[in-house]
Amino acid sequence: MHYTLAALALAAASAEAVSQGFNYGSTKPDDSSMFQADFEEQFTNAKNLVGTDGGFTSARLYTMIQAYSTSDVISAIPAAIATDTELLLGLWASGGDMANEITALKAAISQYGDDFAKLVVGISVGSEDLYRNSVEGVEASAGVGVNPDELVEYIKEVREVIAGTVLASVPVGHVDTWDSWTNSSNSAVIEAVDWLGFDGYPFWQSTFENGISNAKTLFDESVEKTKAVAGSKEVWITETGWPVSGDNEGDAVASVANAKIYWDEVGCPLFGATNTWWYIQQDASSSVTPNPSFGIVGSTLSTTALFDLSCKNSTNATSTATASSSYASATGSKLIFKLQPAKFSITFTTGVDKSRLS
Repeated sequence: MHYTLAALALAAASAEAVSQGFNYGSTKPDDSSMFQADFEEQFTNAKNLVGTDGGFTSARLYTMIQAYSTSDVISAIPAAIATDTELLLGLWASGGDMANEITALKAAISQYGDDFAKLVVGISVGSEDLYRNSVEGVEASAGVGVNPDELVEYIKEVREVIAGTVLASVPVGHVDTWDSWTNSSNSAVIEAVDWLGFDGYPFWQSTFENGISNAKTLFDESVEKTKAVAGSKEVWITETGWPVSGDNEGDAVASVANAKIYWDEVGCPLFGATNTWWYIQQDASSSVTPNPSFGIVGSTLSTTALFDLSCKNSTNATSTATASSSYASATGSKLIFKLQPAKFSITFTTGVDKSRLS
């Protein structure tokens, strides 16, 4: 049976609300800052993507800080208020203490109040910090990470900050690679969070048969393993996607055709059933194209994507919307892979600009 995004949205409307959106960095492909008008343009475009029936109404952020400022509130927040876009907030936890992130979070609460709070579905303390702190992350030169004990303290700090505020009831989580979650040395972080953010890219799993024909299997196995360690806590899909262009990785070929297959086989079953933030709506411009590039709309922002987004070709889409639940883990060896993270820039109190490049 075939399902469209419209059918999935209707199913979701009769159940608990399910988030569906994209990841958004604080800078453009050329590293210049994203401002309110830029975020509004991105958010509005996402809601009007042809074939999605207005389903992409949520935005995942990586930081609370406006690019190239010390602690100014990111302009994605007033943009979200102006466009009625749901928010999964992010606080960047690596590279030192989170004083500036906390300052920006407090300022956002004070400045925007209920108009802000009603849009916030969750708060992520950090993104892939455990991966960058791992042996694999160090070998891949992925950047500065955070050890699990330090991350737990950051999570506690955020809970203390939002207690008694308009964000008091917002669930707090952490986003990381799935094999960071299944690493038992990070179990304290699982205990500290309300939900687990799952980042998984079969494209990068080059130590396995990672061609597009096996991508769904690799993805599903990694989700199962993450849910197995999550216990009763929800697993949210915070990053996944397939590149439309760029160099190949193992058996994986970056192409529009394969990105379409991945969308149909992996994305469509998630949409309307599991909180999902796709990577990514746009990561290229007329002058800059990352290698690989994951943007579904190409270098020119348009409501017409590079491939059909309607899910009409998906035979695996879920017919009812349900919250993520825990189920048994598939056994197998640990999958080692690298992730291509979203881009943003933060200027820390040290005055050193930290950039996470896609």
